[in-house]
Amino acid sequence: MVAENDFLIPDWPDALRHIDVVKARFVLDFTSPCQLQPADFLGLGRVLRLAGRQLLDLQDAVATRQWEAFFQPTVSDDPVARRKFQKPAPAFVITIPVMREKLFDAGDHLELEVLFIGTGIPLIHDYLRSLIHLGRLGLVAGEGLFEVTEVYSKESDHSEGLAWRQKEPLESLTCTVLSLDWLLRKECITKTLTVNYLTPTRLMVDGKPLRKPRFLQVFPFMLRRVTSMLYAHSGVEVLDDPANLLELVRDLEEVECKLYWHDWRSLRGRHGLTIGGFTGETKLMGKALEEVYWVFAVASLLGIGKGATYGAGRFVLSC
Repeated sequence: MVAENDFLIPDWPDALRHIDVVKARFVLDFTSPCQLQPADFLGLGRVLRLAGRQLLDLQDAVATRQWEAFFQPTVSDDPVARRKFQKPAPAFVITIPVMREKLFDAGDHLELEVLFIGTGIPLIHDYLRSLIHLGRLGLVAGEGLFEVTEVYSKESDHSEGLAWRQKEPLESLTCTVLSLDWLLRKECITKTLTVNYLTPTRLMVDGKPLRKPRFLQVFPFMLRRVTSMLYAHSGVEVLDDPANLLELVRDLEEVECKLYWHDWRSLRGRHGLTIGGFTGETKLMGKALEEVYWVFAVASLLGIGKGATYGAGRFVLSC
């Protein structure tokens, strides 16, 4: 039982109210078999981008540039922003739908959860169109043909609403736009927080991956990921100076750290390239959670490290 004085009231920055997000779930029905492994989704961006390009009128320079920027955003023209923020990642994040190798047969379903952020929201229709086209080409190396049968959207009452179904015009897709603040907000938390890294988290320092990092090594990656994504895709600078938060996390006690290195299989067609990172749990304790919890919460939606856009570096929080 948790005593009343063990609860904290998180400090949520007002800027989070101005970040628009859409949380969508795409239902794929396989029409041919496919053996899927988690690492396959790390290459999904490339095949989806190429599938979308096949549908574009290449004479339409604006549409082409917009689609390419969706997957490979350009660096800010502002020299100050270039110093403060890391290279922007795509304006969406996929949650890997399989955690171990799995055989899908014709008639099986796969649900692809995608979070669209700010500038990515207007491209949801193009994303769906490209996903439908990818289904005709095959999810992995020509295998796993599929149809997109339904799309669901997170609603403001935390339920899911049907946003589109197969055979309806693509233009009829209607997703509910939520504020990031609403999606994340908690009234209270406890002074103990567990961070459970579900998919390999690959954080690079001086060209080498951190294999069993202490939390003080991980938090800067969380903070950079959060501030860079929110600035790049919503134009919101949520922090004037990160130094205060970086100092505050030093007051947190890492009471438990059970991290393990985990290698996924090599990416198909790229022999010798193994995707790996740490998984496991870290338990933190301290009143400073009150002021830094929002960083954890946003980063838990975005993931951290290499391949975070496509499901690597995903973690969940419990307190």
